[in-house]
Amino acid sequence: MAEKPDVLLIESTVQAVDQARRDKLAERFNLIYYDCESTEEFKERMKPGQPYANIVAIVRNGWLKAGPLAYQVPFATEVVAHYPPSLKLICCSGHGHDTADILAITARGIWYCNTPNACTEAVANTALSLVLDSFRLLTYAQWCARFDWMKSRELGTQAVDPSGKSLGIIGLGDIGLAVAQRCEAAFDMKIHYHGPRRKVGSEKTLRGGATYWSSLNEMIPHLDCIVLAAPYTQSTHHLLSTEQFSLAKQEGIRVVNIARGKMVDEDALLQALEDGKVVGAGLDVHANEPGINPKLRDNWRVTVLPHIGVCSRTSWENFERTNLDNLETFFSTGRPLTPVNNITEEASLI
Repeated sequence: MAEKPDVLLIESTVQAVDQARRDKLAERFNLIYYDCESTEEFKERMKPGQPYANIVAIVRNGWLKAGPLAYQVPFATEVVAHYPPSLKLICCSGHGHDTADILAITARGIWYCNTPNACTEAVANTALSLVLDSFRLLTYAQWCARFDWMKSRELGTQAVDPSGKSLGIIGLGDIGLAVAQRCEAAFDMKIHYHGPRRKVGSEKTLRGGATYWSSLNEMIPHLDCIVLAAPYTQSTHHLLSTEQFSLAKQEGIRVVNIARGKMVDEDALLQALEDGKVVGAGLDVHANEPGINPKLRDNWRVTVLPHIGVCSRTSWENFERTNLDNLETFFSTGRPLTPVNNITEEASLI
């Protein structure tokens, strides 16, 4: 009988495990559990004759930012070059893939799969909460309740309900659209969006439709709140900075970020908060995680979360199911279900 192919599992301490399904997989694959203390050790173990020398797939599961492996980068440029020739598939939890070098992975003839729509529910619900907080300044109100009750009376002239206000979304993908749908249903907000192309089908899912802007700077003066829900790339680095904040309405704008921290210039955001161009902010993500800008941390008019938008059992269950679906489908059909790239003879990206 031929030996079972090696599959490497990189696991978070926070995940959902479908044990019955994994037991079935173990009949077909030799499941190896990653326990490297660094990516340098990972590189060594992939050398000929070492434990990972013949892996055919890598599955990274669960909450990527939890546990001792949280800030290891096994799919980064400097690691990809060390992959063994046997590796054909990578499956990784999450919507984003900014820590993976997709070009280098594709050039090696390896499929890379994320788990699209797996944490949409959790992240969109977090965004809805942050939108409300940014209008009603509820984080500041909590501070007042704990430390200075009468200071909360300053909110009387500052807090605003989001009902009927205009919401701009950068990136009307699965999460961006879910945020738009929630804000329209809950607050009757008017939806605007910016991205590389218009999405007529997505617009039709909204009762009031949506206004597409090909130019971010042209959209901003029409907004009361802006939500970042786009992928982080070189072109979206500091997408919101001094120039963009200067274009806000006279009464200011609210900023909500559930995408990636480096898409917002934090120094520019702090200055805009001081100048009144930004009147409220809700940030689940930060430029230098796992840390936070101390000036944002100490500003009780800004809601800050420790990148927990994804944090829901629903997300973990969806991650497990989609990762294993990709693994099984690839080795049954030769093509996974949710690839980010496309492996052809030219190894070109989609």
